[in-house]
Amino acid sequence: MNFTTMDYFVAVAEERSFTKAAERLSVTQQTLSAHIAGVERELGVRLVNRKVPLTLTYAGNVFLGYARSFQAQERSMRQEFQDIAGDERGLLGVGVASTRGHMIMPRAVAEFQAAHPGINVLLHEGENRELVTDLKEGRIDIAIATVAEDEPGLVVHRLYTDRVVLLLSNELLARLYGDRAEEVVASVAREGSLAPLASCPFMMLGQGDEPGDLARRLLEHSGVKPWERVQSSNSETLVDLAIRGVGACFVPLDLAQAAAREEGGQTLRCVDLGPQGSIPICAAWRDSKHVWSVVEAFYRLLLSQLARSEEGPAPWGERVVAPDAGAREQGGQA
Repeated sequence: MNFTTMDYFVAVAEERSFTKAAERLSVTQQTLSAHIAGVERELGVRLVNRKVPLTLTYAGNVFLGYARSFQAQERSMRQEFQDIAGDERGLLGVGVASTRGHMIMPRAVAEFQAAHPGINVLLHEGENRELVTDLKEGRIDIAIATVAEDEPGLVVHRLYTDRVVLLLSNELLARLYGDRAEEVVASVAREGSLAPLASCPFMMLGQGDEPGDLARRLLEHSGVKPWERVQSSNSETLVDLAIRGVGACFVPLDLAQAAAREEGGQTLRCVDLGPQGSIPICAAWRDSKHVWSVVEAFYRLLLSQLARSEEGPAPWGERVVAPDAGAREQGGQA
């Protein structure tokens, strides 16, 4: 066995197919199958059930854990020796939620690559839990996500606090509540409960995405069993649907504000959820004896951009004041 063995097995495990894994690895299916068979003989166990779809045995799942650990260790070793040699080249894997990536990454990546021309960036956009798993298993080098500060195996630093708001159209409010629309919105903003909107159709992000999980916690706390009119993994899609009056959605404040500006401030209502609508956004990487200097440089750049954002219009959550923040006592209007 060697590092190639680990790459081969992880590809087979992830693709659930020798054919697809061979295409991914640019080797023949016969070479790949023979290599895995050789590992099985060496270990004295069967690692895969060779049927369609391919599945892993119990031993195969155990070996997969070791294989991913070896991959992460190899990556870390190569990065450390690159630092020793002063060779700043390579591929930086950055994990970020798709909506947050749209808000953060264009400026960050452009500025980073201007300062580090030898580094290519692979952006991996996914849900929060997926990003944490990918980070631990070595598929990415740094994650910008909501991560517990005591998450085992990771170094976690808080970057900023994102604010999530409830976004819905004035047309939907009028259709549901008529002359009571303003009273309903005022009650939500004043009391911090979503109960007055119990009859409203909601559009939800998936489980594992932190804004989606936050929304479900807030609804449960309010005693609301939501009518989930739409489910999506894309906040921008939900915003477009909110504009069309399909339902209400929970989205980052700056995304809601941008949509409201585009609509001229007449179509959408942005309801501030108060402190309970806050999400910590962190930078995290694997806890190891050596941290790739490129990871640390990218983290420092993010901190620098945050510091600069305090001096002018900010692209990120806590630096922006909600349109209705000063009007919570008057009804929380956007």
